[in-house]
Amino acid sequence: MAKILRWLCEKCNKKWIYPIETCLYCKGKVKKQIGTKTKVIGYTKVSIPSPLHPVIPYNVLLLGDEHGNKMPKKTIKDYNVGDLYEDIPDSSENSISAVKIKYDYYEAVKEALELIGDIIVDENKKILVKPNLSIPGYSYLGMCTNHKLMDALIQLLLDKGAKKENITIAEQSFFMPLEKAVAKTGTPEIIKKYSINYVDISKTEFEEKKIREFTFEISKIVNDFDVILNVPVIKTDMLLGLDGSFENLTRFLSKKNFDELAKDPQKAALALAVLPGLFPKFITIGDASIGLQGNGPAQYGEPGYYDIIFVARNPVVHDRAVQEVLCLRKLPYVELASQLGSGEYDISKIKFIGNELEALRRDIKQPIGSKLIKK
Repeated sequence: MAKILRWLCEKCNKKWIYPIETCLYCKGKVKKQIGTKTKVIGYTKVSIPSPLHPVIPYNVLLLGDEHGNKMPKKTIKDYNVGDLYEDIPDSSENSISAVKIKYDYYEAVKEALELIGDIIVDENKKILVKPNLSIPGYSYLGMCTNHKLMDALIQLLLDKGAKKENITIAEQSFFMPLEKAVAKTGTPEIIKKYSINYVDISKTEFEEKKIREFTFEISKIVNDFDVILNVPVIKTDMLLGLDGSFENLTRFLSKKNFDELAKDPQKAALALAVLPGLFPKFITIGDASIGLQGNGPAQYGEPGYYDIIFVARNPVVHDRAVQEVLCLRKLPYVELASQLGSGEYDISKIKFIGNELEALRRDIKQPIGSKLIKK
């Protein structure tokens, strides 16, 4: 699977590489054209590094599909003209899909999920979507999950057969009323558009769960759903190094529990390592469309325009892979989680689908000041 997207006027056959609704020439109806049978029709090797492409040498392929459409593709692997280019889905725990967003969030989310074996959704399954919306800010600032990705995800779930009454978006803010935190994120508009459920986790019931030396107060909401989709925005964190799959689970804790852990950063990091073990199986959809670099996770960070969606069935695999792609320093709590049996940490054993690790790697601005982040 390697998709090439075009928007085609059914009347005059004009094409665009970006979505439009009406033909600019004849005002005819425009439909989406998706090419899936892609072959290499040309290539060039690049041996000069640049900030966005530091790993050399790499190849830029020119791919062609069954409709005659063309698209460039960066890869480290060598190909010959005429070779078939395809990505084979892999549903194993050690796999992660990394898909570039090319104007169309819906197709990017769909492809990223398909490449990890997809999710089974029907009219009876209850689906919990947990974005990162705890800090107020517009999506283009990179502090919250992009509303365009959320819109695409909800539409995709409905297209797969889910019922709107069975889809719930849930979040909590430890710093302010949730209504204030989400006001600028675009989430209220999505909830209204699709008539789906919305839950403030702070207003749910909590139960004590013990794991190793920790006692957590976890929202009971996690027990009520058949599918849990963890949808963090990918951003740097001056304390933790990365806000990803692990950090996004903390909003299922009670505020009292969170505040207690926040008093001791070292203890918090250890707690974070064991936290995923208290949850049912979930899929992480990492939103790296617009994230943060530098001194995140809030207003001191700088937007990072990565245009990538990461999807993994395992949180260790997800956060470890993101760490490597963005050249972040070592994340001790992710490594510890792996040592405790929660997932694969060895990057050589993590399988990238959609794009190769070395083809994605870029050195972003690091967060500074944390004793928890190792070089």
